[in-house]
Amino acid sequence: MKSVHHQILLCGTCFILGSLCRFIFFHTHIAKEYSIKNYRGSLHIFMNRQHIMVKALVDTGNRLYEPFTGKPVCLVEYESLKHCLTGRDGHYYVRPIPYHSIGKEHGILWGVTADKLIFQNQRRKIKRHGCIIGIYPGKISSMGEYNAIIHPDILKSNVCGRSRI
Repeated sequence: MKSVHHQILLCGTCFILGSLCRFIFFHTHIAKEYSIKNYRGSLHIFMNRQHIMVKALVDTGNRLYEPFTGKPVCLVEYESLKHCLTGRDGHYYVRPIPYHSIGKEHGILWGVTADKLIFQNQRRKIKRHGCIIGIYPGKISSMGEYNAIIHPDILKSNVCGRSRI
């Protein structure tokens, strides 16, 4: 009688451990890969009659807003954006955007207004007009995985301006 209870307990423990291992594997490998794909995509920027496409990451920790309009700010590397920065008269119009980050208490980032942004990945395609782009002077990703950081509020409807798809 005692050995039957031990066998049932042993089988139950093995079943629970096997299920737990599958759950942990799914959570650490498959779900992470699925999540990364949802937060990465291409960002098409239309500005000054120019169009560029960069690899982008939606950063849920990005809480940078332009102080005068309250619009969320996307960050794009200068090197990727420089072709769009020259306006009709040879100039582009920038606005200062103050920010705080680790190691930088009072920073200033220069920003411009895009005519249109389109963020697209496997799940969605989102078009926004009049969004603010912060011009990042360096490399956003040291491995070159992406050249832009999307503010998560950009994915919400009507945060920048008109929204049409």
